[in-house]
Amino acid sequence: MSIDNTLNSQAANKQIGNEESRNEQSEYDPDLPNASAVMAAICCVSSQYAVNPSTDLAILISDLAHKLAAPQYAESKLIAEVAKRLAFQWDAIVDDLHDALLATTPLDGTCH
Repeated sequence: MSIDNTLNSQAANKQIGNEESRNEQSEYDPDLPNASAVMAAICCVSSQYAVNPSTDLAILISDLAHKLAAPQYAESKLIAEVAKRLAFQWDAIVDDLHDALLATTPLDGTCH
């Protein structure tokens, strides 16, 4: 297998792993006792992302949005809908950041 194929395969596996990890994140977090606490965390991290965008912050926000989708936080239909939309939007941002990283990563195995 060539280096290009190996790197593409590793990147695809990592992306699949990230998607599986994000899907597992829709579980209740005892450190965030209610939907308001999760929303406050999302707002706080989102403001940090606005000042200094990074893949790590985007992933964290995506994970928090998936947590908000947990049944324990579904205090109303509105919260469930907002959680679903936030998760979808932040997943798209994370995917775009991963795609941009893949597009700028040299695939010939050399680093300059």
